Amino acid sequence: MGSLSNKNQSFWKKGKQEVSYSKLAKNEEVDVAVIGGGMSGVLTAYLLAKEGKSVALIEAREMVSGSTGGTTAKLTSQHQLVYGEILDRDGLDVAKDYYDANELGRELVQSLVEEYDIKCDFETMPAYVYTQDVKNKKQMEKEAQAYKEIGINGELVTTIPLDLKIEQALIMNNQAQFHPVKFLESMIVEIEKLGGKIYEHTVYMETERSGDKLILSTDTSFTVTCEQVVFATLFPAEDPDSYFSDSMKPVTSHLMAFKNTEVFNSGMYINDDSPKRTFRGAKDGDDNVFIVGGETHPTGDGKSTEQHYEAIEKFAKEEFGLTEILGYWSEHDMVTADRRPHIGPIKEEDFQMYVMTGYSKWGLAAAAAGAQLMTDLLTGKKNKFKDLFDPQRKISEENDVEESSSGKGRKSGVTPKSEKLKNNEAKRFKVDGKPAGIYKDNEGKNYYLDLACTHLGCEVKWNDGDKTWDCPCHGSVFDAKGGVLAGPAKEPLKEIEPFEE
Repeated sequence: MGSLSNKNQSFWKKGKQEVSYSKLAKNEEVDVAVIGGGMSGVLTAYLLAKEGKSVALIEAREMVSGSTGGTTAKLTSQHQLVYGEILDRDGLDVAKDYYDANELGRELVQSLVEEYDIKCDFETMPAYVYTQDVKNKKQMEKEAQAYKEIGINGELVTTIPLDLKIEQALIMNNQAQFHPVKFLESMIVEIEKLGGKIYEHTVYMETERSGDKLILSTDTSFTVTCEQVVFATLFPAEDPDSYFSDSMKPVTSHLMAFKNTEVFNSGMYINDDSPKRTFRGAKDGDDNVFIVGGETHPTGDGKSTEQHYEAIEKFAKEEFGLTEILGYWSEHDMVTADRRPHIGPIKEEDFQMYVMTGYSKWGLAAAAAGAQLMTDLLTGKKNKFKDLFDPQRKISEENDVEESSSGKGRKSGVTPKSEKLKNNEAKRFKVDGKPAGIYKDNEGKNYYLDLACTHLGCEVKWNDGDKTWDCPCHGSVFDAKGGVLAGPAKEPLKEIEPFEE
């Protein structure tokens, strides 16, 4: 992994951002403020602007820098084996609505690509979920039966157009893949054309209610006044009564991009085995790229993420003969107990504050459908998926998040103080009985940090693959020096006085 130190970046975010936007530098007043510059936020802001609403789209970092920019970018309604589970637990109507919502989202994205002639490598192709383990055939057959009951265009097969030995595979036809950053950068331009205000590097801090208005403070000296606010972030920037903290689990997956000598256009793939593997083809100009992901585990579990990348690298080499790495990165998400996202009012009967979160690792099509739902909610229109995604819905059953089975990981206990750090390495210690960390950068400078997450105080864990501090409780991610990269945390990790190593 040492040779990868300069390649820790999502393939989708390779190169410079096409358009950059300023930090909030004056007080704004709009109808709706949308917090979060990913798929959910951008499409919600666009659809609201199309409806004549004045909109401000606010992002804490750069646009499309979060989960959307780290995905495999499969625009699909096939979410591994979800339909049999939903059908058993919630019934046929809910299972069908879940499929219909995702199909609506996929079709909405395709319609925007065509309307604005967006060059984002959009391709229609089948999606496959496969198993190489005979023990999983029963679950595959159950899912195939759910396809039939719901009316999904797909089938169960015993061969796939790849040189992989499988037991079974389930095809879902007419799905799609694309380049999410190119797509959303084009949509942001359309928001501006509709009069929308776009701000980057502006951190939302808190909301004050003033009559029928909301006054949003930021990390600048300026505010945004609005009638309604939508939190379209990985984890909601507001969490009344810790509802979302209690109802979602943060998970992390890892991805790598490889140079490929051939075009890979036989479909999009994910297995139903452990360890998890998901892969697809892509383009980088005239060059062919192969993207492999998986190794899903609870965020901040303290295990070695280098081992996750090494396992993916080994898979790509053994199965496809690929060795030239173009980049590697992590993708963070929040998983709900019933695998359906939370899209709607932040609290029951609150018609000013809304959330879009909990996409359970399959957020692109659902986010587009959610953007339409959110627009309908804020403009007083009916939407058949309101109850399906209602954050206050009754959730009857919890599901465990799968952990990667590859690698033993590293223990995160106290490190002997006599151990010396190498450059670009971090260690955990205890100072006066409290967790603390040291990070040594490439120039040999040490950074001393309090490891209490600035969200709710959980201890963050060192991620040795991405060189980040990850919170296991609610998914906040900090860079090696303590700066916020993702999650509900708004403040960086606190610096502390240097201590003896």
